[in-house]
Amino acid sequence: MVHPQIAAFARLAKDNTPPVRTIAGQKTKISRTMHGFGYDAIHDEIVVNSALAQSILTFRGGANGEEPPIRVIQGPHTKIIGTAYAANDKVGIDPANNEILLPTGTGGGGGRGGDNGTVPNAILVFAREANGDVAPKRILSGPDTQIRGVASVAVDPVRNLLFANVAGKMLIFDRTASGNTKPKAVITGPKSSMGNISTIQTYPPKGLIIGACTGGAICAWSVNDNGDVPPRYKIPAEQLISYTIFGVALDPVHKEIILPAAGHRMPRPPSGLMNAAVTFSWPEIFE
Repeated sequence: MVHPQIAAFARLAKDNTPPVRTIAGQKTKISRTMHGFGYDAIHDEIVVNSALAQSILTFRGGANGEEPPIRVIQGPHTKIIGTAYAANDKVGIDPANNEILLPTGTGGGGGRGGDNGTVPNAILVFAREANGDVAPKRILSGPDTQIRGVASVAVDPVRNLLFANVAGKMLIFDRTASGNTKPKAVITGPKSSMGNISTIQTYPPKGLIIGACTGGAICAWSVNDNGDVPPRYKIPAEQLISYTIFGVALDPVHKEIILPAAGHRMPRPPSGLMNAAVTFSWPEIFE
């Protein structure tokens, strides 16, 4: 198994191309179970969870090798708890409002290292420059939120909206919602084809939220949608590439989406390569 690392590749890299640099090693504090991290283009920083250490790590955008993080959020006041098995396995970032969002939840349940339901289903919000044992600025949690398990989160800073994707639903909140707050809208139902994925993205210039549809597709909905409404755009990704999609990254400059993918399900991809980054041209969502 490859050791935990963050690998950077040339944008046009393909096939079995080595990375141009990697962040890895004991001093980085990076651990396994990183299912979603973020790059802050405003402040040129990389933000990632460290599930085994129950922490959030921030690196320079140009970090390389065994370089330590410039900030670490960790300690009992942070309320970051849970096992490495998906209880705190991803982060979301809001560079425009200088915030980091960490979803927590029941993760893998009771089996294979799961937390047996002891971790609260919540979204913890920290100041971007927080460092050390600091408390969250806000906590969104409770039965009225409809947050179940570990949500995937994204923010539309233009419309001040927070999105949480969990259990076949896209929950839409005011960005600063906290406590046991009901979502202001929920996209769900058979027509919506709403699925689940480890990372979701917003594209504020067109008012879109991009995530997973059922059947292994990547879809885009309007941030103003509510109820059982079909997606505005759709790519049947898994049908086209024979990989399981785990997340979404956007490249608006080149009008592309980048999908982290794995070939762990049968049938295996024809290439035999088990892990991949797959790029699609998708100008429709950017124009």
